[in-house]
Amino acid sequence: MHIPINGTLMDALIPIPSAPLPPAGYILGIGTNLDPDLNAARIAAHLADAFGCVLLSRFYRTAPVGMASAHPFVNYCAYVPSALEPVRCKSLCVGIELALGRDRAHPRCKTRDRPADIDLIGRVSHPVPADGLTALRPDAYLAAPFEEIAALLTGRPVPSPRGALCATAVPGCRAGSARLGEAPATVHRDDGAGLIVVHEDGLHRHADGLHPAFLAEQRL
Repeated sequence: MHIPINGTLMDALIPIPSAPLPPAGYILGIGTNLDPDLNAARIAAHLADAFGCVLLSRFYRTAPVGMASAHPFVNYCAYVPSALEPVRCKSLCVGIELALGRDRAHPRCKTRDRPADIDLIGRVSHPVPADGLTALRPDAYLAAPFEEIAALLTGRPVPSPRGALCATAVPGCRAGSARLGEAPATVHRDDGAGLIVVHEDGLHRHADGLHPAFLAEQRL
């Protein structure tokens, strides 16, 4: 499967060597309000490229906060496994923003429309205790997707959706393929098939909440 980036077809996910999952990872807060349906999926593909298996919440449509804009956002949260220090992890996320066209040098970068915005909400360790994420305080517009990721990580039931959802096709996938955003999902790479999307209702999660494919690929 291929995803068009800046008009050029490229592999959705670049194969990387398998390695043991580090005993830590990051919960990310993600937003886009320029071509948001497409860019929400592109961000997910880039994250899977950079970090391997990625856990995704539902994708929510939200109104702009702290800025004047007629363009609504698509917001969601993700969990990425990583032993990187926060500065290096943030640098990878900024690289994805730049690849998708965000101008971080603009003086109003934080308050203007953007194709990609990826923030670190917090670092978490494995195993994640049931109350181990209560200290993290995402912005209000990320509360619902954050609760979904927290449930996936701790093995609790995933809450029902709270708000308008964005269900978007992965660019380059054939009609009828799994859509991102309509349910929490695991996204991982398959060297032969490209980007694989497994929805939460098919995860068959273990006690720690993680999808077996996620566990197997990362050797947790």
